[in-house]
Amino acid sequence: MSKILGFDVSSTTIGWSLLNIDDNQVITLIKSGWIKPIKKGSIIERLINTRDKIKDIIEESKPDDIGIEDIIQFMQGKSTAKTIITLTTFNRMVCLLAYDYLKRSPTLFNVMSIRHGLKINNIFPKKEDMPELVAKHLGITFPYET
Repeated sequence: MSKILGFDVSSTTIGWSLLNIDDNQVITLIKSGWIKPIKKGSIIERLINTRDKIKDIIEESKPDDIGIEDIIQFMQGKSTAKTIITLTTFNRMVCLLAYDYLKRSPTLFNVMSIRHGLKINNIFPKKEDMPELVAKHLGITFPYET
C-alpha cells in the first residue's frame, strides 16, 4: 500500500488530494481539498502564508510519495510573463517543501500527460473537464470549485 499526495499548483488556487493505492493497484481517495493563497502583501508574504498551509497538509497526510503538476511554460493567448513567473514561484515552493519532506525530488507530471492519461473514449479533455474526469476514474464525487 502507498499513500500519494498530489498537488495542482497555481497562484490563485492549490488543489490537493491524498490517494491510497493498494497492492492490487486499486486507487481510493482518502481526502482532498484546496487552499487559496492570499492576494495581499508582497510575494514573499504570500509565499510564506502558502508555504505554512502546504507544510501542514504534507505533515498531516504523511504521504509515501508526492506528485506535482509541473509548470506549463506558455499557453498561447493565456499567459503573460508575470503569470508564468508567479505560477513558477508558487510551484517550485511546493516542490521544495515536498523535497524537504521526502528527502528526494517529488514526481513532476507534465500537464499534457495528465490530460492524456485521464481521457475517456479518446476525447482530449479541457481544463474545466478535469474534475469530472478524475471523479469518474476514481468512482467518487467530491466538492470542488470551478
